[in-house]
Amino acid sequence: MNMPGKQRGAALMMVLLIVSIMVVLAVGLIDGVRYSSQRLLNQRLMDQGYWYALGGERIAVFALEDAADDAVTALNQDWARKDIVFPIEGGSIAGLVSDEQACFNLNSLYRAEPATGAADDVTGAEQVFTALLENLEISAQRAEFIIGRTQDWIDEDFSPEGIYGAEDLSYTALDYPYLPPNSLLDSVSEMGLYAEFEEDEQKRIEPYVCALPEVNTAINVNTLTADKAALLAAAIANVLSVEEVNAVLESRPENGWADTASFVTALNLPTGEVLPAKLLQGIGVKSHYFKGLADVFYEQRQMRLFSRVVLKNGKAVVYGREYGEVF
Repeated sequence: MNMPGKQRGAALMMVLLIVSIMVVLAVGLIDGVRYSSQRLLNQRLMDQGYWYALGGERIAVFALEDAADDAVTALNQDWARKDIVFPIEGGSIAGLVSDEQACFNLNSLYRAEPATGAADDVTGAEQVFTALLENLEISAQRAEFIIGRTQDWIDEDFSPEGIYGAEDLSYTALDYPYLPPNSLLDSVSEMGLYAEFEEDEQKRIEPYVCALPEVNTAINVNTLTADKAALLAAAIANVLSVEEVNAVLESRPENGWADTASFVTALNLPTGEVLPAKLLQGIGVKSHYFKGLADVFYEQRQMRLFSRVVLKNGKAVVYGREYGEVF
């Protein structure tokens, strides 16, 4: 039985519509499978890159443990090499270890008791930080402000201290409210939450500071590079100019100074000039905190692993990891 022309046309249209729908579904299914396969491939390659990065971390740990028993930590040791690249199938692993005690530890500003305001109630860390900012052409008033904000940020109580102190009420009243941790800084970037930086202050300060997980750490004069002369000058209360301190660093023995006394002798201070004991306590020749970078290039992909390491009883212990770029 023949169908009328209009019915045959409608049937043809239905067939074409069904075929079109099937084609669209097939293309969508194929694209979904392709995207899923690519995603799984990317995940597998990134996972492999991560394991290669952990391998690079272990190499850094071994290098640090080799120097753990040395009397000093210096830049002539194997961990401090800057040309470490290991070839791997499909790419390479580049490694770099830096001394985290070649900086000013912001957590050293911690005070167990609030400042009394007396002229002699200034800690060594406060004196060094103020002198550092002076060398960076940042005013003493700004230094006092940042010190006060830092101390309130990391102390355990909830009461603002001093004229620049700030606690919960100050930060929860902001357009985007948050609470201070009332514990030691984990990252230098936290300064951006409380220091109220002006212009390029943060950019100038950050290369000289760090945030270590303890309060009493010394600046290692054996691993400070010449570009950190402003920090070392501050560590000795600016009794020598930055240029003079830079010259001292340039003439540093290849294996570093054997002890703090040798470093002080090398300063050749003016007659009668003596460094206060509270400043000498903040200077050392041995480091325990380091940061390692494993930069993996694998199958056209990059994985960066930053590892924070502490030396304890001759062993290097990884206590923190960060991935990608660190801000």
